[in-house]
Amino acid sequence: MEKQVIKVLVVDFAPANVVKIKDALSRISSISYDISWPQVGENILKKVEEEKFDIVLLSYNLPGLNGLEMLTDLQYKELSGPIIMIADVRDKEFALQAIREGAYDYVVREKGFEEGLPVIIHNAMAAFHAAKEKERLQKEIAAKKVELEAANRKLQQLDKIKSDFVANVAHEFRTPLTIIKGNIDLVNKGGLGSVAPGQKEMLEGAINIVNRLARLVNDLLDISKIESGKMELKKEPVDINKIIEENLVIFDKILKDKKQKIQKGLASDLPKIIADKDKATQVFVNLLSNAIKYTPASGIITIKTVNLETEIMVEIFDTGEGMAHDSLDKIFDKFTRVTAEKKEGTGLGLPIAKDIVSLHKGRIWVKSELGKGSQFYFTLPK
Repeated sequence: MEKQVIKVLVVDFAPANVVKIKDALSRISSISYDISWPQVGENILKKVEEEKFDIVLLSYNLPGLNGLEMLTDLQYKELSGPIIMIADVRDKEFALQAIREGAYDYVVREKGFEEGLPVIIHNAMAAFHAAKEKERLQKEIAAKKVELEAANRKLQQLDKIKSDFVANVAHEFRTPLTIIKGNIDLVNKGGLGSVAPGQKEMLEGAINIVNRLARLVNDLLDISKIESGKMELKKEPVDINKIIEENLVIFDKILKDKKQKIQKGLASDLPKIIADKDKATQVFVNLLSNAIKYTPASGIITIKTVNLETEIMVEIFDTGEGMAHDSLDKIFDKFTRVTAEKKEGTGLGLPIAKDIVSLHKGRIWVKSELGKGSQFYFTLPK
C-alpha cells in the first residue's frame, strides 16, 4: 500500500531545531513526511500560499519578529492545513495567546519534544479537516436554505395564484348554478305546465347534480377563505348537544333509506362554549356525512359528547370499512380519499373540518383499522 505523504513546512531558522524535527519524523515508517523549511529572507507567506502544506510548524522565535506576528499574517491566507506553534520553555506563557490567534496546538521545545510531534501533527490535521468539513457543510446548508426559501416563496406565489383562481372560478359558478337550480325547480313543480313522471325523474336528477356542484363551489370557497386567512369566526355561546340534535333531524331520511341506526351518548353536563355556531355545525355535519357515507346499510353510527377539563369533545364512530394505519396522516389532506371505494364527494369535507377546528384552537384526529370502522374526534375549548 502506498504511503501517505504529508507536506510539512518548518518555519525555523535554527538548523539544529529543523534537524531534530526532521529526524523524529523520518523515524515514522508508515508515513512519508516531505519536509521543507524557508531560507533566511525568503517570503514565507508566499511559500505557504503557493506550495499548500499539510501542516506548518511555526517557531515562536524568528529573526526580526515573533511567531505570533507571523501566525496573524498566515490567518489571512487560504491554508491547506493547521499551524502548530513551537517555542522555547521561556516563551510557553504565550501558548494560550497562540491558540486564540488560530494555532491548533502549542509545543514547548523541551528535551525530547520532537518525539511527540507525529501524534500532535495527526491530531491537529484531523481537527483542521473536521473543522473545514463542518464549515463546508454549513456553507452548503446555508446555500440550500437560501435556495429552499426562494423555492418556497415561488411556491407560495403559485399557491396564491391557484387559490385566487379557484376562488374566482367558484364565484363565477355560484350565480349560474343558482339560476339553473331555480329554473329546474320551477319546471319540476309545474310552474310552466304539467310535468310527466319520466320528466320529473330527469329533473330531480338534474337538481341532484346541481346540488352536488353547489356543494363543491361552497367547499372551494371555504378552502379559499381559510388559505387566504379571510375566514372570520362569529363567536357566540354555543350548545354542541343542541347542534347535534338539530342536525340529526336533517339526516333522518338518508339514515332511514340506508337503514342505519344512530346511537347517542350526549353528556348531560356539557357546558355551552364560545364558538362560531355555523362553523361548529359544519364540522359536525361534515364528519357525520362522512360516517354515513362509509357505513354500510344497516350499520351503526355512534355519536358522543364528553365534558373534559378545558375542552368539550365530540366523538363520531362508524362501522364502515376503516382505513389502514399508514393512510391516517393523509385523511385531512385536500382532495384526498384514502379508501379504495369511490364515494360521492369533493374530498374537502375533512380538510375544511380540520381547518375550522384549528381556527377555534381545538384538536381533531382519527383512529381507524381496516375492517373495524373509524373513530373521529374533535375538541373545542371552553
